Amino acid sequence: MTDWESLSKQLKNLGVELGKEKRLKKPRANKFPIEQVLEGQFWDVIYGQVFCHEEHYPIGHLHGEKPLWPSHPIARLSQWANAGSLSCSDLHNFIFLDTETSGLAGGTGTYAFEIGVGRFTDEGFRLAQFFMRHPGEESALLAGLTSFVDGMQAVVTYNGKSFDIPLLNTRYTLMGLTSPFEQVNHFDLLPLARRLWRTRLESCTLSNVEGRILGVTRGEQEVPGYLIPEMYFDYLKTQDARPMVGIFYHNAIDILSLAGLFSHMAFLLHKPHSQEISHAEDTASLARFFESSGDTAQAKALYQQALQEKLPDTLYWEVLNKYSFLLKRSSDWPGAIALWEKAAQAQHQYAFEELAKYYEHHAKDLVEAHEWASRAITALEGQYLPAYEYHLWKSRLAHRLDRLHRKLAC
Repeated sequence: MTDWESLSKQLKNLGVELGKEKRLKKPRANKFPIEQVLEGQFWDVIYGQVFCHEEHYPIGHLHGEKPLWPSHPIARLSQWANAGSLSCSDLHNFIFLDTETSGLAGGTGTYAFEIGVGRFTDEGFRLAQFFMRHPGEESALLAGLTSFVDGMQAVVTYNGKSFDIPLLNTRYTLMGLTSPFEQVNHFDLLPLARRLWRTRLESCTLSNVEGRILGVTRGEQEVPGYLIPEMYFDYLKTQDARPMVGIFYHNAIDILSLAGLFSHMAFLLHKPHSQEISHAEDTASLARFFESSGDTAQAKALYQQALQEKLPDTLYWEVLNKYSFLLKRSSDWPGAIALWEKAAQAQHQYAFEELAKYYEHHAKDLVEAHEWASRAITALEGQYLPAYEYHLWKSRLAHRLDRLHRKLAC
C-alpha cells in the first residue's frame, strides 16, 4: 500500500472524505414562531423590526374588583412620589411598566427580553408588550419601547427603582442609545404598598397584593416568575414560542395590576375616611402615612378613628402610643394624658414615664411626678423584660426619682 493510500485510509477512518464537499446542515426550521402563537404586529424601527402584542381595555374595565382608570384626584399620590405638579390631566402621559428578564439578580449580563407597557387613552387603557426573538434584536426592542413611551411624564412600576429602570438604563447605554427614563418622575408602588398593607398582609409581593387588595385571581395560563428566565432560554434553543404565551399573560396581569393599584392608592389617599375601607389595620396605616407626610390634622383624625375600630390587641396599643406622642408634639396635653393613663392601666412602661415627665416639667407638680415615677418602678418589677431593657428602665427611673427627691427636699 502506497503512502497516499495509507493516508487516505486513515483520513477516511476519521470521517474525512476526500474529493467530496460536505454540505452544511440547514438551520432547524422554526415551526412555532411568536407571530403564529400570539396575535401581534412587527413594528418597523430604525434598528429593524420588533414584535409587539397589544390589548385594549375600555374606560370602565375592572381589574379584579377595582377600576383601572383613576376616579379620584392623584394629588396626594403625586405628592408622595415627589411629583407634586402632576394631576389627573396628565394621566395620558403616565407609563405603567414591567419587564421580563434573563435573570433576577440584575447586573450588566441581565437583559429584558420582554417589556410590557401600558398607558391611558381617551378610550381606556392601551397595553403593549414588546418581545425580543433573539438577543440580536435588543436595539430594536429598546427603540420600540422608546416610541411607545413618547411624551412620558411619569413611569409607574413595582420595585422598578431597584430593578426595572436601572436595568433598562444600563441596556440603553450598552446599546449606545439614550434612555427615555432618565430624569422622569417615578411612582414605585412597592414602598407605598408596604406602608399601607404590611400590617395585615404577610407579604407585599405584587401577586399577593393584587389578590388581597384588588381581588385578582390569576388564570391557569399564569407562569411563576422564577421560571421565566429558564423558559426564555429554552425558547432560544428550540425556537418554539408556544410556552411564551404564559409569560405574556403573566406580564399583562402585572401591568394591569399596576394600573389598578395606582387607581386604588389614589382613592385611599384622597378619601382615607371612606366607609369602603373595611379594615381597621388600613386606617391605622393611613394614619401613620399622613403623620409621616406632615398632615397632622388628618393623622389625628385617622388615629382616633382606628382606636374606635376593632384592632388586634398589639396594634391597638401601638396606635395608642403613636397617637399619644403626636398629641404631645402638638401640645395637646389633656389628650395625651388621657391616653397615657389608659396605657398605664395596662402596665405599659413608657406611659408612667411620660406622665412623670409631664407633671415634673409642665404642670410643675412634683408630688404627682414622684407618684408616677414610683408607680413606674413598681410596674417595672412586675414585668418580664430582657435584662438589658430592665436595667435601662431601672437606671432611668432611679435617676428621675433621685432628682425629684432633691427637688422636694428644697
